[in-house]
Amino acid sequence: MSISTQTERSPTLVLGATGDLGSAVARRLTAEGTPVILHAYSRTTELAYLADETGAVARVEGDLTTDDGVDALAETLAGFEKLSGLINCSGINPTPDTVAEIDRSEWQLTLDLNLTSVWRTAALALPKLRAARSGGVVLVSSVFGIRTPSRRAAYGVSKHALTGLAQAIAQEEEGIVRANVVAPGPMWSESSRQVFVKHARKEGVTVDQYISYRAARIPGHRFVTADAVAKVCVFLASDVAGAINGQCIVADGGEY
Repeated sequence: MSISTQTERSPTLVLGATGDLGSAVARRLTAEGTPVILHAYSRTTELAYLADETGAVARVEGDLTTDDGVDALAETLAGFEKLSGLINCSGINPTPDTVAEIDRSEWQLTLDLNLTSVWRTAALALPKLRAARSGGVVLVSSVFGIRTPSRRAAYGVSKHALTGLAQAIAQEEEGIVRANVVAPGPMWSESSRQVFVKHARKEGVTVDQYISYRAARIPGHRFVTADAVAKVCVFLASDVAGAINGQCIVADGGEY
C-alpha cells in the first residue's frame, strides 16, 4: 500500500486498474485532471508502473473476494475524507460452459468476484462518495449482462445482477450519489483474444472464424476499444452526467 498527500480535488477509486479497461480508465481520469486511487490483485508490477504513470494518490493490492483484500482497501480509503467517484472494472470471464457443465467452484468464484466483491467495495466507498455530494458509482457489466447467450450462464448471471445493485444504490442515495452500469461489447486486445480462443474451442471453430463472427455483428466490423469505453465510464462518474442515474448504458459499437 502506498499513500501520498491528498490533492485538493477528491480522487476517484478505480478497481481492477491493471486490466485493459481499468488502465484506460485510470489514464483517462488522469488526463482530465482527476486524481486516482488504483487497485489490483495479482498484477502488482503493472500496478506500480501505472501508479507512477498516473501519479496515483494511492494504490492498494488485494483479492477483493477475501476479507483481507477488502480490509486492505478499507485501510487505504481511511486516508481520504471524500471520493469523487468509484469505477469498478474488476471481474473474471470464466470458462464457457453450459449450465449443466459449470463447475461449482468456478460458479462460486465468478459470483464472488463479479458480484459480491462489487457490493462489498461499493458499501465501503459510499460514505466517502456521500461526503463529496457529487460524482458517482460506475459498475462495469457486459452486453452478456443484458442478454446472456448459451455457455455464458455464470458470467451473465453475475453481470445481470450489477444493474439491480446500481438501481438500489441510486434509489437509496436519493441523488446524493448516482450509480450506473456500463455494458461493453467485446473490446479488442490481446487478453480478449485469449478469451476468444476459449470460446472458439467450445464452439468447435477456429479463433479467426469466431473473431470474424463476432466482428460481423458490429457496424464497421470492428470492435470497440478500451479507451472508447473508458470515456463512457469517466463521463458517467462525472457531474456532467448528473441526470443519468440507475441506468445501464450499452457501449458495444452497435453490435446486434
